[in-house]
Amino acid sequence: MIGLLIKVAFTVDWEVTFNTWCGRFANRLVSEVLGGAGFNVPHTAREKPFTVSPIFDFRGRVVNRLIPGEPYNVRVSLICSEIDCSTIPSLFAKDELKLGNGEVIKVIGVEVNEVKPEVRDDYRAVFRWRVRFWPTSFIFRSSYITWPSPARFFSSAGLTLARVLRGSDLLISRGGEALLGAVGDVDFKGFVKDLVFNTEVLSMRFRRVVLNLGRGRRAPAFEGFAEYVTYTDRPGLFRLLLDVANAYGVGKSRALGLGYVIADVVEESRLSINRQ
Repeated sequence: MIGLLIKVAFTVDWEVTFNTWCGRFANRLVSEVLGGAGFNVPHTAREKPFTVSPIFDFRGRVVNRLIPGEPYNVRVSLICSEIDCSTIPSLFAKDELKLGNGEVIKVIGVEVNEVKPEVRDDYRAVFRWRVRFWPTSFIFRSSYITWPSPARFFSSAGLTLARVLRGSDLLISRGGEALLGAVGDVDFKGFVKDLVFNTEVLSMRFRRVVLNLGRGRRAPAFEGFAEYVTYTDRPGLFRLLLDVANAYGVGKSRALGLGYVIADVVEESRLSINRQ
């Protein structure tokens, strides 16, 4: 296990209108629950041992307010190499979660799933795959990238994979030979570059947004859909990148609820190996 996904279903007794992006409320909820149990949660977003989803209503829509009695859900994704995951589920599995300002969250359900990357065989294949992006923001060379760039997607997922596997004994095969210690033995940077070179965008439909993160901060972002085609001879790692993106999101400010995605394979075509 390299991580935990904790989905919390909740309701409230008072109406809350978000004047800023709802991910800030989700971040505060998770930070206070962890902090109240003695976990040190750094203020710098990039150092936090978790990512969060936006807050969704029961129809799967991102909300801008909470209505008393209505059900909502939020997901927190924990990196277990950076925080002790063993006791955290019990912190959320309570009838109520109290915030520092006196607000109370009524918990109506908690779902816990382990992040366990699968080890898959390698072969040559072409994948047609798609991604549903909720508000997402990439950054490259201090510039915001507000469209579903496959290069930024793979780069972000690759960095996250290296981060969550740090200290892991996960086995990944290369050329039929199992490798121990994936971070040290697999050239993620080279693999990501290879994926980018061998990926094309088939279609995309998105819109650009600007999110109010509070304290005068505004984040350019985008949301929508994209479909891609990728050739690779490392389908195990390719699918592992999609798994990590689904678990932890992509892009920047993920501890504030940005970058939540659902990525899935639409079609896989295995290619025969030419033998002389």
